[in-house]
Amino acid sequence: MAIITISRQLGSFGNEIAAALQTELSYAYLDKSKLDELLVSKYGLSEESVDKYDEKKPAFWDLFFSEKDRYLHFMKTAMFEFARQGNCIILGRGGQVLLKNVPGTLHIRVLAPLDKRIERIKQRYNYDDKLAEQVIRRSDHDRVGFQKFFFQVNWEDLPQYDLFINTGTFTVKQAVTLIKTSVELLDLQVRQEETKRALADLCLGQDVITHIAYEEKLPIQFLEAIVKEGVVTLRGSTITADDIGRCEEVARNVPGIMQVVNEIYFIPNTYGLS
Repeated sequence: MAIITISRQLGSFGNEIAAALQTELSYAYLDKSKLDELLVSKYGLSEESVDKYDEKKPAFWDLFFSEKDRYLHFMKTAMFEFARQGNCIILGRGGQVLLKNVPGTLHIRVLAPLDKRIERIKQRYNYDDKLAEQVIRRSDHDRVGFQKFFFQVNWEDLPQYDLFINTGTFTVKQAVTLIKTSVELLDLQVRQEETKRALADLCLGQDVITHIAYEEKLPIQFLEAIVKEGVVTLRGSTITADDIGRCEEVARNVPGIMQVVNEIYFIPNTYGLS
């Protein structure tokens, strides 16, 4: 049970490598179109919302809107559920961040020198040098902003990746061989039981949040539901003390939850008081 995430620069052939790898391995494949379809048809997000946030740097004012929280929650839910089937490739969307602690994963970073990327974008879209470079720099800026906004990480930080492939040096075919060899060397299949348990816990945690925040609509700020073998730890804050007990009750009734550790704390609303 191997899970491969691929992060790529525009013009690095990352999409081509992912598609070729999927063909070689016959793995399930989650890219933009598949994720968008799941978010809209299965999780009820609007097409406008999906397009607004997909690997883009959101506007400053989005910090204050619940729409972005809903997008992130169901994007994580969709990705965890997809990864749970095993033997899959996830292209972009912060996969290396969301699955960083899951055993049996391999996180790939595909990049290329700027001049190579410019030349490829020129050929693909019939752009001139100036426009091709502008499009590339805009894409890099948006992806950096997306990762920073939703995950508080730097998209270009080295430690979050296991293998870097420079397609200024390696061809698409060679890159696929490198990744396949890495999967074999790491023997990711051996850890499949650990992988299944970790993903089951992540999916169950998302399910708890769905029940509390999106079905019961309890106003918990910074809500987290961390699950370990059926025990969920709830974290967050609320200005309504009764909601603390209500959250625990909702979580306890989610199938698969055996015990609730409630660490949600009460913050009195003192607005307007001196």
